[in-house]
Amino acid sequence: MLEIKENIYREIEGMDTYELLLLYNQIRLIKDLRGKRSLRGKAPDLEEIHKLTSSSKSSWAESVILEREERAC
Repeated sequence: MLEIKENIYREIEGMDTYELLLLYNQIRLIKDLRGKRSLRGKAPDLEEIHKLTSSSKSSWAESVILEREERAC
């Protein structure tokens, strides 16, 4: 868990203002979803997932693949 946080902090340090704004929006959406999910008690539906990921310009699949490759090394 600590390694993940360190990687996140390192990536944040290298972001420009636009990227930080996108990240902040993603964090707000996740927090909103977490609050809604705790009220409902079920996993998010596809529409909510699309809403959460709509502002992201990067490929989340590629990020997951790279993260897994880093852990394998």
